Amino acid sequence: MKKLLWLALWASGCTFPQVVPEALSDEYKPTGEVRMYDRGATFDAVRVRSPYANLSKRTDGSWGGVLVREPVDVTVTDKTVRGVNFVLTREESAPGKLIITGQFKGKIYRFEFEENIARIRAPVQSLDFQTRWPIDNGVAYGPMKSLQLYGEAAAENPPWPQLAFALVAMFD
Repeated sequence: MKKLLWLALWASGCTFPQVVPEALSDEYKPTGEVRMYDRGATFDAVRVRSPYANLSKRTDGSWGGVLVREPVDVTVTDKTVRGVNFVLTREESAPGKLIITGQFKGKIYRFEFEENIARIRAPVQSLDFQTRWPIDNGVAYGPMKSLQLYGEAAAENPPWPQLAFALVAMFD
């Protein structure tokens, strides 16, 4: 049955967005990273990678791949990521404050980053990391510098949606 559907789509001239050429390169040089304890996720302009994420940007601006063992096919705007079982919203309520909220697989997420605190609200964890520390090529939150953001992840305006995908992959 699936073969017939694909054949019908192909015969009708229906095309699907392709992965951007940069994402097909074997050379992957992350420009940002989120790390906490033994977990981490990296990203560049067109990919997000971790043991729990393998996402790539497509030519039409959408993203697809696998996130926490679930197929993901989402559209992305300046403030939202939307797809089946997936919605995230980016809010900047004040200078230096970033809030990402949403749902993935019916689970609620909220990530807040401010000057001196990072709050993580995830399905199985609720964490507050007091104090922000400068570290080599990034920032860390918490007295033990437990939550670390490197490169573009630590920027005042981190890449969207890469940071959101990396956070969901880490805290699911």
